[in-house]
Amino acid sequence: MDSLAVLPLFNATGDSENEYLSDGISESLINLLSQFPNLRVIPRTSTFRYKGREADLKTIGRDLKVRTALTGKLIQRGDRLVVQTELVDVANDAQIWGGQFNRKLEDIFEVQEELARQISENLRLRLTLEDEKRLAKRPTQNREAYEMLLKAQFHINKLTPEGIRQGMAYARQAIEADPVYSEAYSYISFAYSALGVSGSLAPADAFPKAKAAALRALEIDESIAEAHGALGIVRIYYEWDWSGAEHALRRALGLNPNYAYAHSFWSDWLLIMGRHVEAITEAQIGLELDPLSGGLIFRLAQKLYYRRDYDRALEQLQKALELDPNFVWTYFFLGQVYAWKGMYEESLAACKKVTSLRGEDAGSRALHSLILAIAGKRHEAKTILNELKRHRKLGHVELVYAADTNSVLGEKDEAFELLEAAYNERVGMIFLGVKPTLDNIRSDPRFADLRRRIGLPQAPPPKPS
Repeated sequence: MDSLAVLPLFNATGDSENEYLSDGISESLINLLSQFPNLRVIPRTSTFRYKGREADLKTIGRDLKVRTALTGKLIQRGDRLVVQTELVDVANDAQIWGGQFNRKLEDIFEVQEELARQISENLRLRLTLEDEKRLAKRPTQNREAYEMLLKAQFHINKLTPEGIRQGMAYARQAIEADPVYSEAYSYISFAYSALGVSGSLAPADAFPKAKAAALRALEIDESIAEAHGALGIVRIYYEWDWSGAEHALRRALGLNPNYAYAHSFWSDWLLIMGRHVEAITEAQIGLELDPLSGGLIFRLAQKLYYRRDYDRALEQLQKALELDPNFVWTYFFLGQVYAWKGMYEESLAACKKVTSLRGEDAGSRALHSLILAIAGKRHEAKTILNELKRHRKLGHVELVYAADTNSVLGEKDEAFELLEAAYNERVGMIFLGVKPTLDNIRSDPRFADLRRRIGLPQAPPPKPS
């Protein structure tokens, strides 16, 4: 199987307002080519690491484990679009093909189709009739809708609450311009799920909207892998519909085996089902497809943490921080891994980093309390926990961390009271069966009852391999 990295087009226009266009064309090309089963295409999360950097193509080829790379630049002059590209054999530093397209902006789809066709021809890919249909298929005929979706992608990919909300607004504008634009509904679904999982939006507000958007996308076009993936996320994280989640994620991977995050979410499902070794293997497959994705490295570390493999989890968390030193959830898990390893100073330092990134909110305070509990500092942990319960309304993230703390402290009644509250919120419960923080209450009949109501398999906690 051949392999390709589509590096982000350089915005040579000199106007940052056009950044969404150069990024969007690059990402659209990645998405189009990744559907070819005989070509491994690196996702944007890894290739966009090189955006704005002078990088040696041989180094990129080695880091991403690819044979070829597409580089280029974009210039917009009024209603004209100039795209210059070069397909390079990175190992031999030799040009395979080079081309320039000078078209009207309204012909942007033709530019992407011709680029994809030239790449496939020069890599000597044997395209099936189905592949040819994919090349010719357009997500929308409306250029304004497509432009709005490029802007939606640009902002949602920032993965901040503000960026996600701004991206959703652009996705809605895309739908206004083209009410049957299925990809726009997929983006809205992902955005709502991201806000719900992170605690930026109440789960009951976020996930039903995420599901409605995913179903609408599939009603328009059942062949979109990302829409099946979006539905799978809702079924795992909110509905606890395990058979429905399995069907959605298997369908997503069947449509696009190169869909790295679908492999990662499938690894969630496997872990929940007690298939721990398979879960880690699947997370590694996703990472092989997208090797510089800090998010996928973090999610692999999460699986290793739940398997009590703290040394390997720590190694992966440190790699994730090298790629994204400000991703707050990495520090949440880093603090816990250090604490279980008895490295309390490092654990508290990670907790302080959470506070610096989020402010001293309920989530950072709940993490601090948990770390103190693991360290055996019972009084200090209880002081923070009582302050949280007394003065703040806890969201689902804080409810779960507070329950973890009570469990570590051996306070079963308090732990189950908080877990019941989290259960009613319907988020944060899916890894109940594997969390080391809940080992102290695992033998209590109330724990088995909670697992039964969620639909989790009755299985012993995982042990390091």
